[in-house]
Amino acid sequence: MPRRVARTTAVTSPPKMTTRSPSVNAATKAFPLVSAAESRALLLEGCCLARTPTKASRAAVLRIIRELGFVQLDSISSVERAHHLIMHARLDGYAQAMLAHHTETTRHAFEHWTHDASVIRRDWLVWWTHRFERSRVRLATHAWMRSRLGANWQATIAHVHDQIKERGALATRDFTPPKGVKPKKDPGEGWWNWSPHKAALEFLWRSGDLAVHSRRGFEKVYDLSERVHGPRDTMPSRGDTVEWACTEALARLGAATARELCHFMDAITLAEANHWCAWAVKEERVARVYLQRGARSDIVGVARLEWKRAAQKIELHSEPRLLSPFDPLVRDRARLSALFGFDYRFEAFVPAAKRVHGYYTMPVLVDGALVARVDLASDRAAGVLRVARVWCEPQFPQAQSKSHAATACARLAMQLQLKLEMATRSRGS
Repeated sequence: MPRRVARTTAVTSPPKMTTRSPSVNAATKAFPLVSAAESRALLLEGCCLARTPTKASRAAVLRIIRELGFVQLDSISSVERAHHLIMHARLDGYAQAMLAHHTETTRHAFEHWTHDASVIRRDWLVWWTHRFERSRVRLATHAWMRSRLGANWQATIAHVHDQIKERGALATRDFTPPKGVKPKKDPGEGWWNWSPHKAALEFLWRSGDLAVHSRRGFEKVYDLSERVHGPRDTMPSRGDTVEWACTEALARLGAATARELCHFMDAITLAEANHWCAWAVKEERVARVYLQRGARSDIVGVARLEWKRAAQKIELHSEPRLLSPFDPLVRDRARLSALFGFDYRFEAFVPAAKRVHGYYTMPVLVDGALVARVDLASDRAAGVLRVARVWCEPQFPQAQSKSHAATACARLAMQLQLKLEMATRSRGS
């Protein structure tokens, strides 16, 4: 039997969508303005980047997961994988086993999708039931997925499910390739990539029937969801889900547009986010505000009721540190540009000749500002973190920015237990 959702506080969901959110007109000019500086402070606090990095421990890693809500996963390891870099930026002495402890032993976190593949706090699993069902319907009719599953796609899915039920946790490589399919090496996802069995595993995982049990390197090992997390929770109402998604997003963003609330976890639609904003303002759950966003005209959004006082209390930490391209602060490129004046493009998938800054560049954060970006890579065989170039942002003193970048690189090298080799070249962006 599915277990009921346990809540410590009641969720009051907005009524069904019957009207559009109010448009901006002359009558709304009395909205308070959240300055760019205040938005930056609130966002840095919500991203756990306003305070001094603390000593790493299993408990500290779990605290970061819970405060962020989720940590994005990524397979690129030219410096280090993104989820580990996110922890390194916030914790001193972090070790990879600390995160694995919570995903594979305590089960305080689980793997699934938000805006991308992520490690997510376990008490949020109940809210993924809508996503599971939505994924099941979408993937069953998706031409690309159906082509990978093959003509007898339902039988393939049932076979893979039965094999895991009988044999226990399995990875893609544990299945025999179908007749006529020649295995090809794929270090990230096993020895045969997107065969019918691989597609079936992803289908069952996306739809919640399977869960990630553990990882071999970066390869997912799947098991039945109930064996990993227990019986599935009762599906909350859609209204409760919208209320949860918007409330949790705003708690971390501080002040945001409806679109930013929607895309924080990609759990709801823009229409649902707009409707919730209008309802929450009417119910005095949030404040209707103008948001100052760089050179753009002020835009209408919402903010936590105590946003002004909260922003004033935040003291930004000054130790320079490097951020992953998939850090919660960095991953919304438009917001990053509007609030920090930092135009960032991830160039790993850009042809080498067309790259401007490098394959894997990391922004340098200090005093609540992004003052530079660094093109770097780990040479694990040589035990070296090599910095090819530092690109300083033109609005900050170049010599000081270069010094901050060097300090941030030295910190990461120490975290990764590598020797730092710093190139002498630096340029303005």
